Amino acid sequence: MRSYGRKTDQPLPVAWDDLRTALFLARAGSVRGAARALGVSHSTVLRRLAGLEAAAGVRLFDRTASGYELTPAGQDVFDTAGQVEDVVLSLERRVQGRDLRLSGPVRVTMPDPFLPLLLPALRELGQAYPDIALTVSGTVGFADLAHREADVALRVAAEPPPDLVGRRVAVAGAAVYGAERYLAGRSTKDLAALDWIAWDATPPMALDAWRRANVPDARVALSVTTVAGLRDAVDAGLGVAAFPCALGGAMAGWRCLRLLHEAATPLWVLTHQDLRTTARVRVVRDFLAGAIAARRALIEGRAPPPRAPQP
Repeated sequence: MRSYGRKTDQPLPVAWDDLRTALFLARAGSVRGAARALGVSHSTVLRRLAGLEAAAGVRLFDRTASGYELTPAGQDVFDTAGQVEDVVLSLERRVQGRDLRLSGPVRVTMPDPFLPLLLPALRELGQAYPDIALTVSGTVGFADLAHREADVALRVAAEPPPDLVGRRVAVAGAAVYGAERYLAGRSTKDLAALDWIAWDATPPMALDAWRRANVPDARVALSVTTVAGLRDAVDAGLGVAAFPCALGGAMAGWRCLRLLHEAATPLWVLTHQDLRTTARVRVVRDFLAGAIAARRALIEGRAPPPRAPQP
């Protein structure tokens, strides 16, 4: 990359950390968001940006009411830095792929509803491999494995992206559930006559689209913004909702009202192809696959619900 607005033809003495900071600032649109994503302080982001702009001899960002926006020169830097990032991350993945140690960090991402079901297995994994530092993220969206947002992904999708490798381990079922405390004495033949709990967050939940399409006139008793809020509202008896069977089928005192066969989707355990030979990543991936196999009937909606605890 060469200088902007300078007479010299010498390449800029730009540090990768400064370029990376500009990337994250452009993506986040704010210093706070970039600092959080990079794991550095607010002042560090500003210092690196100032150093990069001084080296470039031109302003890279305009600060507006909506946040930091790239200038034309900044866009050029952003495009170049993105190419550098791809090369650096590819090198990191290839180097890590040769790592045969059963120790070190492994980041796992999975849909929120699967986390409670798999926590006991993750405890067993930690006991079996105490030198693996496991970080688990429950999320509605997809983590970017190419950009090292995670090393192993439990993903619900028709087909995995071509740069990810792994295996299909189950079919993630979905169903409409309600708590017995709410359903007692109510007819469940007409789902539209029941109270519903709605999802009101971004990104949207696919199963809430089923509610809007199939029971559009049903009364919405409450809208929530988290999977935990959706679960707790149903458990408290406020109404019914559509859930992955991995969550709904494991809840004591809940009843499955309708299995949504049209919403069933393959479930994969995946990692980036460059990390497939990394020992600790392979161990975590295989351990998760085994844990899902042991719980497959529940995940697919074929297991009887657990009994509610007696008062």
